[in-house]
Amino acid sequence: MEIKQTNKPFRKGVNAIIIDQDDNFLLIQKNHYKENEWNFLGGGKEGQETLEQNLLRELEEELGVSFDNFEILGVSSYKIEYDYPVELAIKINENKYRGQSYEQVILRFKGDKKKLVFTPTEFRANKWVKPNQLIMYLVFPNQYINHKKAIDEILPEMIK
Repeated sequence: MEIKQTNKPFRKGVNAIIIDQDDNFLLIQKNHYKENEWNFLGGGKEGQETLEQNLLRELEEELGVSFDNFEILGVSSYKIEYDYPVELAIKINENKYRGQSYEQVILRFKGDKKKLVFTPTEFRANKWVKPNQLIMYLVFPNQYINHKKAIDEILPEMIK
């Protein structure tokens, strides 16, 4: 019998859905992902960070560029929210959380892509993909559906 940890809170955080000037989406592949698994940048809140502070810190940590290289296009009302498998919940974050609840922020990158620095200890690969290619890369359960809701809300007609 599977034991749910619904008495614990979600770990709060942010997903940064980044597009470039040509409307391509930035995807990253973490070192522990399988070859066909991709995601958007992001991460959990630290302490009492606001959404903006969380977003700024993640962009600087994960891309090595300052916030003035971005324009926020919108914050979606749709969150990415899921429970960890029980065995994972026990192993990570000192077993304090049942899963994650991430705000989705859509940003346009206005800077020089050559200046982006992807930390090799965290990321195996990155790529810019066309909107209609997202479905091929966002393969975790409900990942594409949930991110598409946010994209459709902020950028209607982006994904046909």
